[in-house]
Amino acid sequence: MATNNAGNTYIVPTTANEVTKPSQPAFLARGGAQDANVTGNGTLYTLGQGNVMVEIFDQNTDFDIGGGGGSGQSTLTAPVTGRYQLDVILAIKNNENSTREEFSLVTSNFTYAEYGLPNQATSGNNDANINISILAEMDAADTAYVTYMCDGEGADTSDIGNTPQLWFSGYLAV
Repeated sequence: MATNNAGNTYIVPTTANEVTKPSQPAFLARGGAQDANVTGNGTLYTLGQGNVMVEIFDQNTDFDIGGGGGSGQSTLTAPVTGRYQLDVILAIKNNENSTREEFSLVTSNFTYAEYGLPNQATSGNNDANINISILAEMDAADTAYVTYMCDGEGADTSDIGNTPQLWFSGYLAV
């Protein structure tokens, strides 16, 4: 028996008693192409402002992949109040002389930030892979997006990696 309202199905049990919720907010997006020279001299980069993200899925159409060309950002807008599991994986390239790095998952209620020391977690080729995973409290219409800043390069020479080094996902947990 499915639970529905006005022709929309909200909870669907299977014959084996598993339950799916087709309208439950959930999304997964990856980088579409590398964003080159976006930070390095203190410029704040916001995910989706350059190359547009590619949606793998967006179960309730709550995720905006970004405007691209510097005119938008990849943003989750919470449709209901609750706790959202948010995860970001980001690869940074060409940050060999950085003196400060800041990677943030920004929500309307709080900024979850990871501050890096120069070349922290590098793989030996001046690249860094960083991630944040958080269960965030969000109210209806609150937003969540990702920023990165690198300083000390002398110019904006750091690149944001593309798939598989760039992922942003989230879902309504409770």
